[in-house]
Amino acid sequence: MGLKIKQLRILFFILVCVLLYSTWTIASSQSKLSNEDFIRFHVIANSDSEEDQQLKLTVRDGVLAKINSELVREAMAQELADIQTSAAAASNEKEGSSESRVSLDLEQSRKYIQENLTEIEETAERILRENGYDYPVEAKLGIKWIPQKTYGNVIFPSGNYEALNITIGEGKGQNWWCVLFPPLCLIGVEAPEEDEEAVQDAQELYKDILLNEKYKPLMDEKEKPTTLKLKFKTLELIDELNK
Repeated sequence: MGLKIKQLRILFFILVCVLLYSTWTIASSQSKLSNEDFIRFHVIANSDSEEDQQLKLTVRDGVLAKINSELVREAMAQELADIQTSAAAASNEKEGSSESRVSLDLEQSRKYIQENLTEIEETAERILRENGYDYPVEAKLGIKWIPQKTYGNVIFPSGNYEALNITIGEGKGQNWWCVLFPPLCLIGVEAPEEDEEAVQDAQELYKDILLNEKYKPLMDEKEKPTTLKLKFKTLELIDELNK
């Protein structure tokens, strides 16, 4: 009888340990980043000629400016609507706080890209025409295998990520990668003087995103680049629009 009680106590202790470990694992996993927390950006040049490679960067800058500025406008419009709703709800109170923070999220960015693929293509084609080229452009949002890349002090491991892919012409030239969400594409991209104020507003907006606890590892400053430890989940293929 004494032996059975001792065995039951041991089993109970093991069960408690398993439950505590499972709870800790679930809680810690919620704060870690996975490959599903990013949207990458991929631009493929028509060829490796100097002209086509420069054209790739020009298209990159123009498409980024469009996406960034329109996402900012959408976020601000949504925030204004939320403020008006909050003000109406607080109209019967003596004092109400109007303080709010504009922010973007992954789903909002994904939805914008999905609904504007045609416009993104047209923007790229317009830039090409303005530079004397008539290459066709194809824009897709889907799963792409991406080699290891470094942005600032952060190294992204290779793997499958969701990505906006823009192919110029025959798409046989060297490509360019970055992270569209969170907006690490802003790193190293210079804004035209006429868009400088808009870019500054965007950077302030994006700072709120990057300071989110979930993306805090991206803002850690270290003397040497650090490799992100991402969880690679099974990504479901996204339906290709305008196929």
